[in-house]
Amino acid sequence: MDFGRHEITEMVVKYEIEWINPERLFIVKTYGDMTGRDFIAMAEDILGKTDYKPNDNVLFDHRELNFENVTLREIEGIRDFHRENESKIGNGKSAIVVKSLSGWNNIWDRGEKIKTGNVVKVFDDFDNALNWIRVKN
Repeated sequence: MDFGRHEITEMVVKYEIEWINPERLFIVKTYGDMTGRDFIAMAEDILGKTDYKPNDNVLFDHRELNFENVTLREIEGIRDFHRENESKIGNGKSAIVVKSLSGWNNIWDRGEKIKTGNVVKVFDDFDNALNWIRVKN
């Protein structure tokens, strides 16, 4: 995927991944400025973890992530990655925690939407997100 002329020598998005085995839950904490390339690299890292299985649940804590400058081209690249890796991602749940629900929704409301088996819900409270993702379907 081509995100324009970005010469990135190191990732702008920093992240930490925590694995909670009995619950088949990954918690991913992000920091920094969001770029499409870094988001895809982070997703590849999660999917490449030996513990990750399709249908696992992931809680993304993006409260310290700046996503104000992400472009529509980057959003579309992230969506393309999701479509191409649907079988690896599976039908689990993704909880996304952000500081501003309206800010996050403004970013993702642009462009063509995708339908996947993965259930996604956005929160502005970490504990509510964690409680939701722990409820069995």
